[in-house]
Amino acid sequence: MHILTKTETIAVGLVVGILCPLLSFIFFWWVAAPLSIYQVLPIPESGIAAAAFTGLGLGILIDARYLGSWIPQFYSVELRVMALVYLGCSLVAVASFMGLPLGNLVLGTLAGVYVGRRESHAASSQASALKTIHKTSLFTALVTGAEALAIGLLALGEDWVIEELEGIIGVSSSVAAGWFGIGLVVVLCAALMIVQFWCTSTTARISRGLSGRRGSTEFDGHTL
Repeated sequence: MHILTKTETIAVGLVVGILCPLLSFIFFWWVAAPLSIYQVLPIPESGIAAAAFTGLGLGILIDARYLGSWIPQFYSVELRVMALVYLGCSLVAVASFMGLPLGNLVLGTLAGVYVGRRESHAASSQASALKTIHKTSLFTALVTGAEALAIGLLALGEDWVIEELEGIIGVSSSVAAGWFGIGLVVVLCAALMIVQFWCTSTTARISRGLSGRRGSTEFDGHTL
């Protein structure tokens, strides 16, 4: 395992240091809000805010206690753990961009940077790195596609979406909300998955090559 450079140490520290309190803040907020909305617990609006900021404070405390030890281990964390973190971040991205896939595409691209750097630091063989990159790219593509599919199908229940389809495609509302709309959503999600796979795979390959030997690095038959 390679030692992180000073620049990379700072970058990792900023990412992890911000991500931990942010996810903790959002988790406490998203747990408290539905409990209040559906009257599971008598939580007032001020209580939701208090819960969210409690999560923020907890995340900051966790950072203060563990960040120093997390940074050197950033590229050796189990991929299953990183997958769970990625899923959490993807849900935040969907909510932040109001269902648009832009946030997930960026997130998947960053995942490619991470796995590429991880394989470089692990000094894995080219075949092993390629296998990991392929699996990671497939994972990000599936997550992006699944979330986009859910949002797309939900959107077909919105009147304004159906009206837009009627105006653009020139089909009836029943067709737009039925087989045609569903088929369109599926095709667009498939195309989105291909784009996501490419973004993750490409950035992973580049990141893997940047920290290899000086000069060009042969990877999967290509020179980077």
